[in-house]
Amino acid sequence: MLAGGQQDVTTLDIQLGNFLNSGPSPAPIKFLELGIQSRISKGGSPAAPHPHFTRVSLAQEVFAEDNPLAAFAATFGQMSMGMGPTATTSPATTLQALQQKSVLDAATQDLKALQSKLPTSEKVKIDAYATSLIDLQRALTTPISTSASCNDFSRFNPTGFTVPQVGDPNQASYNQTQYQGVVADLQLEIARLALACGRTRVITILFGHTNAHNPISGLGPFGVHDSSHFNAPPNMNAGTATPAQHDAKLAAWENYRVWYAQKVAQFIGMLKATPDVTGTLFDNTILMHSSELGNGAPHKTDRIPYVFAGGSALGFKLGQALNFTGTAPDFGGSHPGITNMAHSPLLTLVCSKMGMPIPAPFTTQFGFSGPQAVDFRGLGIV
Repeated sequence: MLAGGQQDVTTLDIQLGNFLNSGPSPAPIKFLELGIQSRISKGGSPAAPHPHFTRVSLAQEVFAEDNPLAAFAATFGQMSMGMGPTATTSPATTLQALQQKSVLDAATQDLKALQSKLPTSEKVKIDAYATSLIDLQRALTTPISTSASCNDFSRFNPTGFTVPQVGDPNQASYNQTQYQGVVADLQLEIARLALACGRTRVITILFGHTNAHNPISGLGPFGVHDSSHFNAPPNMNAGTATPAQHDAKLAAWENYRVWYAQKVAQFIGMLKATPDVTGTLFDNTILMHSSELGNGAPHKTDRIPYVFAGGSALGFKLGQALNFTGTAPDFGGSHPGITNMAHSPLLTLVCSKMGMPIPAPFTTQFGFSGPQAVDFRGLGIV
C-alpha cells in the first residue's frame, strides 16, 4: 500500500522521511511509526510477528511502537521532563537566564535601598525603572517554547494509563482489548504534539494488524480479522456461514470500519485546533487514510478507498468523492484481484506536493508505472 509496486519495496513514509531530513534543518526524528495493537496478530508471536507494510527492504521491516508511554518518551525525551514549556528550553539557555536573573536580583535590591534615601519625586522614576527590570527578568526566566502549540505536555495521558511490566508483550496493558481506545487516543496526541513541536514531519499510524485477532470493545465479539471474513463461520477464513453468523460478523466488521474512520475524524479535529506558523496543522499536513483490503472476505485488493484530508495550503481540491475505474494486471499469487487502476499515482501526488523527486528505479510514478498508473494531475485532486 505504501510502496505502490514491486520495483522498490522501500515504503513512501521511509523515503519521504529520508528526503525531508536531507536538508540543512533536519527534524530530530526522520519518521515516526506509531501503532495501536499493530503487532498482535493471529498466528504471529512476539519474536516473529506477521509482516507489516512499512519497510526499508524485504529483509528489514520497521515496526511501529505500540506502547504509547514508550513512544512519548522516545519522541520527546528531555522535552517532556517538566511536562510543560520548560521542556523546550535548552540547558545552556536555562543557565544563561539564571545568571542574568541573579544580576537583576542584585540590581533590584540596590534600587530598593536607594528608594529609601530619595525624595518622593525621584521615587516615581525609580519605580518605573524597577518595573522595567522586573519585566526583563520575567522575559529572561519564562521558558522558551518551540512554538505556540508546543506547550501542553501536561494534558497528555489524562486517564493515567499505565503499562506494568510483564514477561509476554502480548499480555501488556496496551495490547488488551479494553484499552484499545485509550491507546489510540494517546498515540493520536503524540502524533499531534510531534508535528506541533517539529519533532518529525512524517508519521505513520497503524490501527491493528492485517491478522488482528482482538475485537474492538463494545462493537462486536469477533476479532477484526475474523470479522472481515464475514462469509465464513466464526474463527474461520473460508467456508459458508449461516445467515445469522454472516449478519453478526458483517455487522461487527462495519462497526470496526466506522470506528477507524471516527478516529481519523478525531485526528482531523485535533489538527484543526492546533495553530501552525500559518493557519493550522491541518492546513499544512497531508493526511492519507486507507486499508490494504478493498473486500476482506475474499482478500480482494481492488476497489480500495483512499481518503485525503488537509493540505489545503498545498493546493488540494477537497470536498469531493472520485470514482476511479479501469483495469490493471492481475499479479496472481495467493491474493489475486488487482483489477482496477493502480494507486501509485496517489503516492506520486504526495511526493510531488512534498517536493520529493521520484527515486530510482522509479521513472514517472512512485511504484507501479504501467498503463493504469495515470498522471496524477488528471485525477481531479489538484
